[in-house]
Amino acid sequence: MKKSLVIFGTSNILSDIFDCAIANQLSISKIVTHLPEEIGERNRSLSSRIQDLSVIGEVPTVQELNEFSPSDDELYILGPTTPTRSNLAAEIKRRFNIHFTQLIHPTAYVSPLAQLSEGVFIGANSVIGPGAHLAEHVFINRGVTIGHDTHIGSFSRIQPGCNLGGLSRIGNSVTVGIGATLIERLIIGDDAFIGAGAVVTSDVTSKVLVVGIPAKFKKNLS
Repeated sequence: MKKSLVIFGTSNILSDIFDCAIANQLSISKIVTHLPEEIGERNRSLSSRIQDLSVIGEVPTVQELNEFSPSDDELYILGPTTPTRSNLAAEIKRRFNIHFTQLIHPTAYVSPLAQLSEGVFIGANSVIGPGAHLAEHVFINRGVTIGHDTHIGSFSRIQPGCNLGGLSRIGNSVTVGIGATLIERLIIGDDAFIGAGAVVTSDVTSKVLVVGIPAKFKKNLS
């Protein structure tokens, strides 16, 4: 039975999920929204992103969470990448008791010695090293390298072009901004935010923003 992909929630990363699904020859059948759409000045609407899909002959159905019911021929992935998506995942589990798929771009390399949990997304040209462990709903964007034996906690997101050294422990709901580099053997606390282009050479505590080269404390996030 051929499976189709259902995406829960939307975000600016939705087009990357579309692209990854297409590369895996998955049809995108539904987008299930859970919040009213808010379109910022430099964002794109859901309807415009769906229009992109029409060029390959796919127009997924858009429905609200209250309208959704699961089917045996579906695979499920989260659309939002913000750390608050943990609330959406918990609500979906509570209502429907479904499992989320892993979505991995075919140009990515994942070591057979790595461990991936449910809901993990890995974008194009990323490399996941041996002994790495990605917990539930970790989002790895395009062109990311995760070193050997590095563990990344649930709902963390690693943005395009990041390079994470080996033997590190990245907490839950951590954001690593575009092009950041983390040397090996670091501990990054839960809910920390690593600024774009930062070079992290020492441990980072929970719920702080660090920026710069080398990365320094900028502010508390709690």
